[in-house]
Amino acid sequence: MEARSIARAALTALLLLGAAGLPSPALASDVVPALDRIEAMLDAGQAQEALALLERFEANDRATTARKLLLRSTALFMLGRIEPGKRDLEEALSKDPRLRQAWLNRAALDISEGRLDRALEALEKARALDPQAPDTELNIGAVLLMQGKTADAEPYLKRYLAATGDSAEAWYLVATNYALAGQAASAVEHLGRAVAIDERIRLRARTDANFSQLADDAGFQRLLTVESYRIPAGSHATFRTYEAPYLAGEGKLLPAVLDALQLSAEPFDRQIEVTPDWALIWGEIRIKVRKDDREGGRVELTAPRERFTDAEWRARAAKLLTEIAVQLAKR
Repeated sequence: MEARSIARAALTALLLLGAAGLPSPALASDVVPALDRIEAMLDAGQAQEALALLERFEANDRATTARKLLLRSTALFMLGRIEPGKRDLEEALSKDPRLRQAWLNRAALDISEGRLDRALEALEKARALDPQAPDTELNIGAVLLMQGKTADAEPYLKRYLAATGDSAEAWYLVATNYALAGQAASAVEHLGRAVAIDERIRLRARTDANFSQLADDAGFQRLLTVESYRIPAGSHATFRTYEAPYLAGEGKLLPAVLDALQLSAEPFDRQIEVTPDWALIWGEIRIKVRKDDREGGRVELTAPRERFTDAEWRARAAKLLTEIAVQLAKR
């Protein structure tokens, strides 16, 4: 079961709530796929369509009824119908208290209503159903942070990070929760580790409202503006300087690079990180456009050694750098 968090628009702290649910008991073969399809619709945001199907769905035993109620409560929450969603959620738990996702949803609901102690109780119920699930450590740690119990939260968050194998996403989620709790230094420390694992995380953090409290924090701003990537030994690397200076989106160089990428049929991610001093474009080739040490601008191309042969790299790099010059000459 894919994780979902109820009322997530209003409950930014609960980007953390939800994870794989406890497997359902064996049910009739035609029933489980139908519920799975409805659940997939909810995961795709099709709450109204899922609700219509659930209203016509006939459960054939207690466990199936409980799962139907859980899915219907989720659809109702997504549609903003909180009170009937609450009733369905409570009834689902009364019929089958083994529904781990239902306890996670109950915790989310309790947090949205400021009942943090009750949320912790629900999370402990979820933990008992799957003691090995790392998300529970994150969830409990986050709620403790919300209660101002930083020292109590830290062991849970450390266990979560240890269980997730040094994942950039895990470090990012922990950083987010520290930011929401107003713990700027810890937020920056954990976000820095996430960026070190995957530099694209930095772009995500720029537009994440969960970090809005850190807007004036010097450490956070330094993390967003300092590009500390180190080219791995043996990588392909080529650069060229151009007379056109790098002026972010205001100058000629960055638009020329983007046009050259498209005209060269060079695949690249349309999400581009732009700062006053440099811009990053990711694709099969990592492209950094920056101010040159002298006048003008500089375009640096790098790629892992195993991605291209030497001949392929020389051809791809030359084609792109030449096309950039052509596009600049047209401006």
